[in-house]
Amino acid sequence: MQFLRTLLHLWTPYKRLTGIFLFCLLIEVGYSVAAPISLKYLVDEAFTPKSVHNFAIILIVLLSTGFINICASIYGEYTLGNLGGQIIKKLRIELFTHLQKQSLPFHQKYRVGDLVARFSSDMTSLERVVRIVFPYFLKEALSVLLGLFILFSIEWKLTLAMLVGSILMFIGPKLLQGRAETANLDYKESQERFTNTIDEMVKGHKTIKSLHLQARFQDRARKQVQELFTFGLKLQLAGSMMERLPLISLLILNGIMIGFGGYLIFHDMMSIGGFMAFFTLFLSVGQSGSNLSSLIPSLIDSSTSFHRIREILDHPATVTEDAHSLELPSSLPSIRMDEVTFGYTEEANQLHNVSLRIAPGSYVAFIGPSGSGKSTALQLLSRFYDPKQGSVSINDYDIRILSEASLRKQSTLVTQDTFLFNTTIRDNLLLDSGASEVEMIAAAKQANIHDVIAGWPNGYDTEVHHEGGSLSGGERQRLSIARALLRKPNLLLLDEVTSALDPATESDINQLIERLKSEKTIVSVTHRLSSVMNADCIHVFQDGRIIDSGTHQELLHKNNLYRTLWDKQYGFNLSQDGLYATVEMDRLAKLPFFEGIAPTLLKNIALLFTTETCNEGENIVREGDEGNKFYIIVRGKFEIIKRMPDGVERRVAVLQDGDHFGEIALLHNVPRNATVRAMGPSVLLSVRQEAFHRLMAEHPQIKQSLEHTLQKRIG
Repeated sequence: MQFLRTLLHLWTPYKRLTGIFLFCLLIEVGYSVAAPISLKYLVDEAFTPKSVHNFAIILIVLLSTGFINICASIYGEYTLGNLGGQIIKKLRIELFTHLQKQSLPFHQKYRVGDLVARFSSDMTSLERVVRIVFPYFLKEALSVLLGLFILFSIEWKLTLAMLVGSILMFIGPKLLQGRAETANLDYKESQERFTNTIDEMVKGHKTIKSLHLQARFQDRARKQVQELFTFGLKLQLAGSMMERLPLISLLILNGIMIGFGGYLIFHDMMSIGGFMAFFTLFLSVGQSGSNLSSLIPSLIDSSTSFHRIREILDHPATVTEDAHSLELPSSLPSIRMDEVTFGYTEEANQLHNVSLRIAPGSYVAFIGPSGSGKSTALQLLSRFYDPKQGSVSINDYDIRILSEASLRKQSTLVTQDTFLFNTTIRDNLLLDSGASEVEMIAAAKQANIHDVIAGWPNGYDTEVHHEGGSLSGGERQRLSIARALLRKPNLLLLDEVTSALDPATESDINQLIERLKSEKTIVSVTHRLSSVMNADCIHVFQDGRIIDSGTHQELLHKNNLYRTLWDKQYGFNLSQDGLYATVEMDRLAKLPFFEGIAPTLLKNIALLFTTETCNEGENIVREGDEGNKFYIIVRGKFEIIKRMPDGVERRVAVLQDGDHFGEIALLHNVPRNATVRAMGPSVLLSVRQEAFHRLMAEHPQIKQSLEHTLQKRIG
C-alpha cells in the first residue's frame, strides 16, 4: 500500500492529465461493468416476452454507450502515454541531475554498474509500472468495486457468499509476498555485480590480456551467471505461484456461485436473466480480482526498483553550493589554507592542521612521499571535498560560499587519470570553452600535441574510443593539458601531469609552466622533483602535515626530507626518447648495500645495468618466481602486491622514481616475496645476478660489503 501511495504521489503534480485519465477510466470501467446487466433486461424484458420494442431500445443504448466507451478508451490511452512519459522524464532528469551534484565520496561508494543498473533495469521496471501496471491496477480495482456494488444490487446473498470465498484469492499472495520481494532484490543485486564485471572487463581488456587473467574473469563471470540463474529461477517460481493461486481460488468461487445460484433459482428467489447477468458480471469481477493478484509481482519488482532509485536520490551531496553563493572575481587568485584538517572517513585524517599561503601569479609545488597528503590538499583546492575543520580561501573568499560555476570557470584541475569523451579530438578540446580553431591549435602546440594530431589521417576529427583508451597515456595527458589551457583559467591545478610523458615532452611542459607562471597562479603536485626546481615555493608534505617550505635551493641546504627525496632521484641520465638510461656511480654510492665500495668498482657496477621499459599493468616480478635481478626505478610508479593468507591480493606499498627492489637477488636465488606491477609507463635499470657474480669473482670485496649490509638489514 505504501508503494501505491508513492505512485499516486508521482501523479499529483500533473492534475489536469490525471483528472482526464481518471474520467476516461471511469467511463471505460462503467461500461464494462454495466454491460452484463443488459443480459438481465434482454432475457427478462425482451427475449422472454418477445418484445421487439424493448429489444431495439436496449440495442441502441448498448451501441451508443459502446461508441462513447471506445472514444473514452482511445483518449484515455493518449492521456496515459503523456502522463507516464512526463513522470518518467522527470525522474530520469532528476536522477541524472542529482548524480552530477554528487561529490567524490559518492562515486567511491557506488560503482559504474550500480548506477547504470538504476538508469537501465530499475528505471525500465518503474516505467513499466507507471505506464502499464499501475493504470491497469486502478482499472481492475475500480472494476471490482463497481462490480461488487452492482452484484449486491442484483442479489446480495449470493454476493456475500462470493466475498467470503474470495478471501482465498488474496491470502496466498500475501503469504508469498516476502519471499518474492527477497528473490527480486537478490536478482537485481546479482545483475549489478555482473554489470560491474562486464564494465571492468571492457575497460581493462588490455591489462587482462597482458596479465593473462582471462580464466580468472571467466571464473568470476561463470559464478555470477550461475547466481543470476539461481535467483532468476527463485524469482520466477515465486511469481508463478502468486499468479496461479488466484486462478485456483477463482475455480473454487465458480463452484460456489453455480451451486448457490442454482439453489436460489429453484426456490424462485432469483430470475434466470438475473442469474445470467450475475454470472457474467461475476466472471468479469472475478477476472479483475485475479488480475489484481497477478499484478502483485510486477508491483513488488517496481517497488524494489523505486527504492533503489530513491536510495540514490536521497543520498545527500557532501559538497553543496551555498544558497547565497558569490561570484569569484576574474583576477589572478591568491590562495589560503587555514588550519585545515580533513579525512576521507571519520576514522582517519589525511591532513592535520595544514596552513599555507599562495601569492597571486606564483608557481607553487606540493611534494612528499606517497600518502603524505599532497594530492588530498589539491582536491580541497579544487573543492571536490570540504575540510572537516579550518577553511580554504581564494582571494579571501571562503571557497564554500563561492558559486560552483564561477569557481570552475576561474580554475581548472588536470590530473594524471585523464578522461576523454567518446567523440572527436576537436570536440574533446573545445567542449563549451567558446575557443576558436586558431586558439585550439595554439593550445595544442603549447602542449606539444599538435604535430601528433596533424599526422593522423583525420587530424582533429579523429574519433576517441574507450574514454581515451585508443590513445597512448602521453597523448591523453597532453590533450588534457591543451584542453585546460583552452579554458584560460586564472588558477591552474596540476596533479602529476608529467608522470606519463617522455623526457622530451616533460621538458616542454615544464618550460610551458615556467612561461605561464606570471600569467596564472599554478599549484603542482608531483613526486618528480626535477619538475619543480624553478617553483617559487615548494611545500613538503609528510604524514598529512607541511613539515617544510621554501625554494629548491633553500630546501637542498637543509638536512631534511626534501634533501633525502632529491638524493634518491638524482644521478640518472635518460635519453630524450626515454628508451635508454644510465646511473652515475655517485648515485650507486647512496645505496646502503654499496656503501664503502671504491669509486672505480662502482663505475664497473654501473656499467652492468641495462635499461628496461614497461607499460601500465605489466608485472616486473611475480610473487613466488625465482629472484635473479636487481632493479632501480628511473621513472615511473609501481605497486607492491602481496597475496594474503585468505588468498586475496592486496597492495602493501608504492614505489616511485629512485626506489629500488630485489637487491637480495644479487647474492641469493630467493623466491620473490611480492609482485611488482607498473602503474603507468615506466623506465627501470636492472642488473642480472650472473653478471654481478662475475664482477664479484674479480673483486671479492664487493661481495663482502654487500653481504655485510644485507645481513644488517635482514637481521
